[in-house]
Amino acid sequence: MSITEIIILMFFIGTLCIVCFFVGAKVGQKVVNGEEIKLPELNPVKVYREHQEQKAIDADQYRNNIILNNIENYNGTAIGQEDVP
Repeated sequence: MSITEIIILMFFIGTLCIVCFFVGAKVGQKVVNGEEIKLPELNPVKVYREHQEQKAIDADQYRNNIILNNIENYNGTAIGQEDVP
């Protein structure tokens, strides 16, 4: 290993230690204050399903907004109307 690689590695490890200290301090403060500590969700199947459900909800809301805008803009002709997907 060259000296530059060693210096970069030392800087990276030092920064990682500082970040770990602050994360630990934050968790410690939550424990002292009696707050709940939430761990990240590590189930990729559940996260994927929730994302797909949210996409479906967003698509429905988008479709409904287009329909409502078409109703507001209706003047007896097709002018100002958007296609509903």
